[in-house]
Amino acid sequence: MSETQNTTPEKRKKAPVKQKSRIYGVIVLAVSFALASLVTITSLTPKRYEVSVGTAAQEAVTAPRMVEDKVNTEALRQAARNNASAVYTVDDKLADMLISNAQSFFSALSSFRNTASATRAETLTSADPENPATDTRTWQEVIPTADLLALLAKLPVSISDTSLGYALLDAADAEIAQLKDLVITTLSQSLRAGVSESDQVKTLAAINRELKMSSLSVWLKALGEMVYDAYLLPTNVINSVETTRAQEKAADAVEPIYIARGATIVESGQIVTQEQYDMLLSLDLVKGAEAASRLVPGTITYLFCVFGMLGLYLSVFERDTFSSNKQMTILALILWITLALEWVCYLIDPRVSPAVFGVLLAALLVSRKTAEMVNIAFALSFALLAGGSGNTLFGSDSILAMAAMLLSGQMVILVAERSRKRGTLIAAGSLGGVVGATVVVAGGWILDYGWNAILIYAGLQMASALILSVFCVGMLSLWENLFDIVTPARLHELANTNHPLLRKMMVSAPGTYHHSMMVASLAEGAADAIGANALLARTGAMYHDVGKLRRPQYFKENQNGQNIHDTLQPEESAGFIIAHQKDALSYLARYRMPSEVKKIVTEHHGTTLVSYFYFKAKQQQTQDGEPVIERLFRYQGNLPSTKESAIVMLADSCEAAVRSLNEPTREEVADMVRKIVQGKMDDGQLKLSPLTLSEINAIERSFLVTFTGLMHERIRYPALEAMT
Repeated sequence: MSETQNTTPEKRKKAPVKQKSRIYGVIVLAVSFALASLVTITSLTPKRYEVSVGTAAQEAVTAPRMVEDKVNTEALRQAARNNASAVYTVDDKLADMLISNAQSFFSALSSFRNTASATRAETLTSADPENPATDTRTWQEVIPTADLLALLAKLPVSISDTSLGYALLDAADAEIAQLKDLVITTLSQSLRAGVSESDQVKTLAAINRELKMSSLSVWLKALGEMVYDAYLLPTNVINSVETTRAQEKAADAVEPIYIARGATIVESGQIVTQEQYDMLLSLDLVKGAEAASRLVPGTITYLFCVFGMLGLYLSVFERDTFSSNKQMTILALILWITLALEWVCYLIDPRVSPAVFGVLLAALLVSRKTAEMVNIAFALSFALLAGGSGNTLFGSDSILAMAAMLLSGQMVILVAERSRKRGTLIAAGSLGGVVGATVVVAGGWILDYGWNAILIYAGLQMASALILSVFCVGMLSLWENLFDIVTPARLHELANTNHPLLRKMMVSAPGTYHHSMMVASLAEGAADAIGANALLARTGAMYHDVGKLRRPQYFKENQNGQNIHDTLQPEESAGFIIAHQKDALSYLARYRMPSEVKKIVTEHHGTTLVSYFYFKAKQQQTQDGEPVIERLFRYQGNLPSTKESAIVMLADSCEAAVRSLNEPTREEVADMVRKIVQGKMDDGQLKLSPLTLSEINAIERSFLVTFTGLMHERIRYPALEAMT
């Protein structure tokens, strides 16, 4: 027989229903795409003006968003460049040349002295030529003044003082060498360290003071000063590259001047300048500009890709959500409300985004994966509006806003997923705002925005996230009641032992209350062990026997010695026991419990047999011969269809069975748990639940761990009489 023939009519009916649900999902996304396109195009299409350079504006033109005043900003930057100090560097080649020239001077001085000595030797007549020491002539006698001046003129440094010239001839070679070493060393250090024009006189005075402190003669000191004057020249020259860099650094330090959103760019009747016209073009405020003709088709194409990606992801990876009319209706309302809020936020300030609101609701009401994809879709869509119109549409503002929304939304999802109280949901939104603000500060720093603009932008991120998260939490109860949704926050409130229904159970049926708390502990641990919804399992277990409030004394855990069932027929007793499940629904409806909790309550007994009274009736049958109708002793509820319902069923039965044991050992508890679980499986109570055999084994192990903690051995204290 083929697979098609094996398909039951019930299964064949599900296919068209699922197909219709998918069509509904496509319609929801199509409407969302149309609404997003309308909001984006309407917001990005500002009022345009008929203006041109050199003509008077017919009306005042205001900025639709904050824009940089490039003219005034550039004027301030140019002033900063002009005021920047020049950067000097040492010209090593010039320094080496000056030092070399100084050395050449001393070489010429040596030649001057050698020439004079040769002349002295040639003119020696009376003295012994072989003994020059016998020559007692002065240099004035040997070399006439005219000849001396001729020799001095050959020196690189002009010397016209004949007295200095004769003193140089009288000086010893050692003194000349000492002068040379001192002058060359000092010049080398000063020139290579750098001498600026402004510091030249100061440096010259310093080295002259050092020269005067030496042991040289007055005439040699005078010569040294002349050499310093000749060769101590400025060696610091302007470094054009570094100077330009310093000027640009000073210009970059100037914070841009911005024209605030709503500020007047051109007054009515004012002649439009080229700079103003360029600014109007950048803001797409000039009627007839080419940017306007490409905005509509470009925006529609872009948003079609964004929402097409969202739809493709949902249809492939989130099929349950995409095929559920309820889930898609919730998602549609989230998308539409968030888009409407985006339009309002754009009117306030383009940098304000309501993405946190939509992402937080999607995470709480739909699923985490859907929320992550919605976060991406919002970031890609709303980034257009953050950039503004004109040539800044996909500029740095758009990229920065996109990064801030992506990271802040992801942080909101991570925190909200672990939040069990409504107050922590506000903290989740606020933390997302902090992350977004951090991204804005980092991005603004990288892009070299002014700190005023950065701090304002960051403040808008945090303030909007806080306000929107408060708004989201405030309307969360409306979503929960309207769509019968179980959120962690709602479950946490229901699991609070101060809930009126639980307090009533604690007072009127204390035994049932204690049993419910024990079952809740077992169910929570087991659900956590297999990855089910532990909070839902715990909450359902706490209310699973709430129907016993109507007749608490009909149940063993609430009886004090007298058992009312001793006076009733087994069928009557079973009827009262089974009725507590229907009674529970009336209590749950009165206290507006969510359907997920109701499902656990109606399914946790399945169609199990009230075995005690059934076997009691069988015993009576042997006496009076009347047949026992098994249907009267079975619960008429549905079989567990979720993991949480099945866990509560097993926890309920195991807790009651183990409690009936008298001081059981661990092995006895394990045998009883295994027996109860196997009995439920053999009775077919778990055939509709999605539990696997490995998960059932994990549930058994979890029960044993919990029972070990709940039934630990206690110390027996001695009697009071024995202590006296």
